Amino acid sequence: MLKWIVFLVCLQEIISVASTASRNKLISYALPENRELKKALGYNEDTYLNFQELTTKYGYISENHTVRTEDDYLLTVFRILPKCKVRGFPVILVHGIFDSADTWIFTGPENGLAYILSDNCYDVWATNMRGNTYSRRHVKFNPNADAEYWEYSFDEHGNFDVPAIIDYVLALTGTAQVYYIGHSQGTTDFFAMGSLRPEYNNKIRLSVQIAPVAWIGNIRSPVPKLISILTEDIKNFADNVGLRELFAKQHISHAISEFLCQIAPNLVCGTGLWFATGNKLGSITEKNLAIGIGHLFAGVSIKTLAHFGQLINSGNFQRYDEGVKGNMLKYGYVVPPKYNVSLITSPVVLITAENDWLSTLEDINILRSKLPNVVDEYIVPVPTWSHNNHLWGVNATVYVFNRILEYFERYNI
Repeated sequence: MLKWIVFLVCLQEIISVASTASRNKLISYALPENRELKKALGYNEDTYLNFQELTTKYGYISENHTVRTEDDYLLTVFRILPKCKVRGFPVILVHGIFDSADTWIFTGPENGLAYILSDNCYDVWATNMRGNTYSRRHVKFNPNADAEYWEYSFDEHGNFDVPAIIDYVLALTGTAQVYYIGHSQGTTDFFAMGSLRPEYNNKIRLSVQIAPVAWIGNIRSPVPKLISILTEDIKNFADNVGLRELFAKQHISHAISEFLCQIAPNLVCGTGLWFATGNKLGSITEKNLAIGIGHLFAGVSIKTLAHFGQLINSGNFQRYDEGVKGNMLKYGYVVPPKYNVSLITSPVVLITAENDWLSTLEDINILRSKLPNVVDEYIVPVPTWSHNNHLWGVNATVYVFNRILEYFERYNI
């Protein structure tokens, strides 16, 4: 319900300015952050503290690194130094759609995976894919003025962002391999990379794919299924009125959601997550729901949403369909090529849930049948467990994080 309401709010806003917008002029409707107002309204301060403010507050040492991609995007990657003598391999964390590096820490030191990894002596690198609130930079393009900046989907995440980050971490740490943990779209990014850049298999010690998303023809969530029917029309309309991103930090959709979820976390955010993912009310605390919405809407390109819509409609895991002419220019084929995940020879762990409406067991079965080196598929043994419980759930440490530590211990040798 929440995401659908937000979508309608944004659509209404687009229509109101459509008469003055043009294809080459972007709509800008950001609001000031206004922390003082949020304090006065009684917001939990963890709602609006950024990544490094949160790590400092809870006694962790973090660093800010800039990674330049081959196509000149400038990505912000946060490093949390281990609390003890470093062990194993560096851990790269890649967030999901609408998300940022904050997703790994906003639940606090007792329940945030990045903190838990640091406590267990791992060198943690929390990434931010191009376009989110921390990675809105480019050598040439301005995301607030240049439509060209937003011409990407998760295809570019996999082809450029993730490889650049892996190479940067390996060069800085002097290690030969990394651990990779992806959640939702963070898994999609990995599967795209492994298909397009198979040489990176040698650089991955082990990947843990949480709520994996590749084939999504059996998706059960009503929101993306409904929107996917109009994918092409929505994309063309948004391009024509100058809208290239949605759900960005400080946009009206973010401000409304953040305010409502401070007042009624379960009613608003809990119901929204249930409608989008199947999440059971109460399985994520009201505190984490209220804080999480301040970090969740970190921005996504319209093209990324359109790409997922294409996957739903086609039933395939394939590259972005640019149309016949565009496909011939970009790929040399009339139709977009399918991602060849059989090229992913590095060891893969799949962590899944029975009640995940976005990452269904039916679709994961397709994915698993095509991956050549799945060392384990772990279905969380809670029938109501869903997409975001993996990171924010009441028992995420027991059911997911401890298991990840066990996998790493096995591969540390």
